Amino acid sequence: MDFMEIVSTRRSIRRYKPDPVPDEDIDFVLEAARLAPSWANTQCWHFIVVTDPQVKQQLGEAGWLKFAAKAPVIIAACADPAPPGAKGDIPNYLVDVAIAMEHLILAATERGLGTCWVGGFDEAAAKAALKVPDSMRVVAYTPVGYPNQAPEARDRKPLPEIVSYNTYGGRKR
Repeated sequence: MDFMEIVSTRRSIRRYKPDPVPDEDIDFVLEAARLAPSWANTQCWHFIVVTDPQVKQQLGEAGWLKFAAKAPVIIAACADPAPPGAKGDIPNYLVDVAIAMEHLILAATERGLGTCWVGGFDEAAAKAALKVPDSMRVVAYTPVGYPNQAPEARDRKPLPEIVSYNTYGGRKR
């Protein structure tokens, strides 16, 4: 798959086949996340690969998304918020983990795996399920597995609606 095919075919998958995901595919997506850029190269992230059914169930409940527990794997992205730095009111660790998660999700798509970014969840419940230290944050997680559905592409806004040149609302040329 070329890059634009990966980007255009990625979907949020909520139904997974029970087939196990090979370790080499998990390593591949984790390597993609590891190579993501980060502010001042802090690499503040830590990923937790979850295959234990009980922990997956707890994460599904923490995110109010019970479908997540049915995937063979859930990968949680945690971050150390200690390195200083922010872009306005947005701490750098949130941006860094978001970039790494997107690398992971696109790498999974390239391997024929489905994912669904989970960003809305009870962080205290997720931290408890994953035994994450108080000093770390759980930023996001995603189920990972072979899709058992083929959602249609959603409409995307055309470029002229979302792109300006030189100033907001500025036209090309």
